[in-house]
Amino acid sequence: MSNLASDLLFGVAVADALGVPVEFKSPIEINMTSVQSNYQDIPNRFAPFGSWNKPVGTFSDDSSLTFCTAEYLAAGQTDLNDLMDLFKNWLKQGYWTTDGHTFDVGRTTLLAIGNFANDYNWRTAGLNTERDNGNGSLMRIAPLLLPLLYDKTITDSYQYVSDFSSVTHAHSISVDSCFIYLQYAKHLYHTKDATLAFVRVKEELAMKYNNNVVFKRLFSEEFLSLDPSIFNPSGYVVGSLEIALHTLLTTTSYEEAVLQAISLGKDTDTNAAITGTLAGILYGYDSIPLHWVAPLKRKEDIESLANRLKLKYNQ
Repeated sequence: MSNLASDLLFGVAVADALGVPVEFKSPIEINMTSVQSNYQDIPNRFAPFGSWNKPVGTFSDDSSLTFCTAEYLAAGQTDLNDLMDLFKNWLKQGYWTTDGHTFDVGRTTLLAIGNFANDYNWRTAGLNTERDNGNGSLMRIAPLLLPLLYDKTITDSYQYVSDFSSVTHAHSISVDSCFIYLQYAKHLYHTKDATLAFVRVKEELAMKYNNNVVFKRLFSEEFLSLDPSIFNPSGYVVGSLEIALHTLLTTTSYEEAVLQAISLGKDTDTNAAITGTLAGILYGYDSIPLHWVAPLKRKEDIESLANRLKLKYNQ
């Protein structure tokens, strides 16, 4: 079944669901053997359990908003007000959730959807101060990889990414994080080599980011030698970006990458989801452990969405 759309969508959802039960926990509180087994040591894992009191295989806002974005793209929509309508339906009605119940809503996303509900204008909905740089746009941005690869009408990729981020997260740090992530994903797709993709994205974006204090560490020669425990795992967008790239560059499989991201603790579902998307692109759907996929909620719906996205871009 492996194709870019399914690699990407299942890459995010499986990793997200794996991280949900241990969200907010510190590294020393997380039993990684239990996580690796997909909580098979927990007798009631098919009943509500864990940090959010949800059954195993439950994905969170990371996947739900990614699926909304993918649906918007697959339908060929061009008005971002329509995307915000999907986000509002997710928040208010549980659209694209596993059970009709929305949980784990980020502050900036929540406020932006509230702004949109008041004036129905995506251009004024997003928040744009420095404190509004949670990972809420980075976690859902991955489906844009397909139009960036296949839609030749996109002439300004940075502005294209900026618009999609800015419906909720409009500050330049969030926009730049999404742009760097997608540029890396693009090179990853073409090269199927995590290290070579990183070399190419650093070469491509050196002039733009080498002297940027926010991203200086990411673009430094020392980045790969750093201990990942120094990265902010609590939801700051740059921390999540650093975790995803460092993890992919220092592991050798989808399973290893996702487990490494979760082992850092705190925002485990989102950091795993952002990492899992890249790992899905690199290793493919078929590399995802079957015992992780098996209990995932709404598998058939995700597969259908992936097929629609694939057809839209003639992948």
